[in-house]
Amino acid sequence: MMRLQTYAGLSVIATLAAIYHAFSSRGQFYPAMVYLSTSKISLVLLLNMALAIMCILWQLTKKVFLGTLRETEAERLNEQSWRELMEILFAITIFRQDFSVMFLAMVTGLLFIKSLHWLAQKRVEHIETTPAVTKLSHIRIVSFMGFLLLIDSIFLYNYMNHLIQTRHASVSLFFAFEYMILTTTTVATFVKYVFHVCDMLMEGQWERKAVYTFYLELIRDLLHLTMYMCFFLMIFINYGVPLHLIRELYETFRNFKSRVADYIRYRKVTSNMNDLFPEATPEELNGGDTICIICREEMTTAKKLVCGHLFHVNCLRSWLERQHTCPTCRALVVPPENGTNVAGSRYAQQGPGTSFTPQGSQADPRTNSHVSQHQARLQAAAAAAAIYEKSIVYPSAQMLPCYLGANMPFGDSSWNNLSTSDTQLEAHRISLQQQIEILRSQLTLLQSSKTQRAAAAVGASDGKGKAISFESAQKGQAEGADI
Repeated sequence: MMRLQTYAGLSVIATLAAIYHAFSSRGQFYPAMVYLSTSKISLVLLLNMALAIMCILWQLTKKVFLGTLRETEAERLNEQSWRELMEILFAITIFRQDFSVMFLAMVTGLLFIKSLHWLAQKRVEHIETTPAVTKLSHIRIVSFMGFLLLIDSIFLYNYMNHLIQTRHASVSLFFAFEYMILTTTTVATFVKYVFHVCDMLMEGQWERKAVYTFYLELIRDLLHLTMYMCFFLMIFINYGVPLHLIRELYETFRNFKSRVADYIRYRKVTSNMNDLFPEATPEELNGGDTICIICREEMTTAKKLVCGHLFHVNCLRSWLERQHTCPTCRALVVPPENGTNVAGSRYAQQGPGTSFTPQGSQADPRTNSHVSQHQARLQAAAAAAAIYEKSIVYPSAQMLPCYLGANMPFGDSSWNNLSTSDTQLEAHRISLQQQIEILRSQLTLLQSSKTQRAAAAVGASDGKGKAISFESAQKGQAEGADI
């Protein structure tokens, strides 16, 4: 903010100096205006003053409607600004015949308005993932989206009116398309925010929210894809290949393609959250970190994932709308359905010495004893591996015959009668037993070699003592003979 104040102050001083020089040298109003509009130095100073005024208005808008930006919002603003700047430079090459000072001013204004839209979307995402939001924050974001929608509508009306009156493809086509995209995005963001408020009033029990959100995003992507294709054809017919639209067109099509798959996966997980993710016990909440990594708020009640991490139920539901992995360890929220090496993969993700609970341990109490024994064996093997600097590798269900050879009766009917969880526990038990035997044999060899070295050292010391005694005896006999 201090840099902006310094920049604005210097811009005001330079502009006043240029205006004073124009009036003092020309003497009258009209010649002074002609000089200011034709002199290159005066024109640059006036454009610089316009840019400073725009920066001040942008900062005031941000301060009134958003307040202090969060770190994630600032990062997105920087990333999107550089990318959008490159696309605008490509667009300028297409409309180079219409390039002028007014065109440059309109492009700069479009970039500033787009940055406000990015901040509004990021702030709505933050509100959706935060359980406790103040009333002032809701009033600010609603007013901000209404302000953006008003600006988008005014600019869209002006450019569309100009196109209808001229009936000729010009740079107004580019700005009309951009503000049309911004208008539909603002409306979709506002409707999504309304869905969140309704779900919050229902205390997170609105089951149809995901369906309505999916259809909203689907309609938005369809509209954007249609507008991108129409604008692409118009620019291609009148100007040439619009390079700045290729990436946006591809990303819109890819988002639309993956939207249905994401929705199916989301419905599959959230429809059975109470069975898939149990409630965290008070011991688990008090024994570990009680801060939800999604919203950064303290947890009094939480859901426990398969990997053992805890989150708010609302935060977890909103997170699953976008990702299907744990926010902390990136493990799959729902284990694979093929049942291959579920326990081993979890242990590999968590690392040695970390306990975990197999999927069937909560549903079937008969396997609790097997689970505790299995965890004890895992910890013992991990400790032994740490001592001897060996890593324990857990083979998958398909690779167990290669590791165990003929010792495992896979063909027996008794093996086939076991359940999936019992099969995995038995396989890991046998594998761990063999690895423990190997470690014990290595320990025996080390102890035997140590004993042998100690015996050799004792023998060497005894021989050296005998040699010294023999030499002293011979010396005594020689002295006696001399006497």
